[in-house]
Amino acid sequence: MRLALIVLAWLVFLPSSVLAEDRVEHGDWYSQFLEGMGEAGTHENGLSTFGILCADGNCRYYFANGINCEPSSNYPLMITTEGGAVSVESVCEPVSTANGDIMVYWFNESDAINQAFQKTTVVGFAFPLSDGKFKVNKFSMDGFKAALDRMVSGLRDKRERQKDQSSPGASQGRT
Repeated sequence: MRLALIVLAWLVFLPSSVLAEDRVEHGDWYSQFLEGMGEAGTHENGLSTFGILCADGNCRYYFANGINCEPSSNYPLMITTEGGAVSVESVCEPVSTANGDIMVYWFNESDAINQAFQKTTVVGFAFPLSDGKFKVNKFSMDGFKAALDRMVSGLRDKRERQKDQSSPGASQGRT
């Protein structure tokens, strides 16, 4: 929940991804950093988005498909990869962007999900609708591993630099 609030504040005050530090494209994915946060993400024809956001050592995946939801409510998602399918619980939160509010579905990362995402070329999301049908979104995973690796190592490097700067004697000069 704390991460969702950080993202909400981040997106409210930053109307454009142009303001993000070091945005790099990796195939169909991108990675970027801003104020201690790292993000790796992609989109499906600009209509839906999928990615992972990390801050303070905590990472969560997000998915937005343009479907409204009840804030703070849980919603099931079926995620498909070439290796199989898994059902996850997501939490819906509104996020303000330069183009208005969007509803974002957050779900926790796990080693199993991370490994499945790294071993597939396409990830599909089946989202249940109230009429018994599903809305399906598919995302290319071309560049996912490179974007994730860059984001994770960039955050680790930044954390190490901060630790070195805050350690005793780091700011003391030689006499």
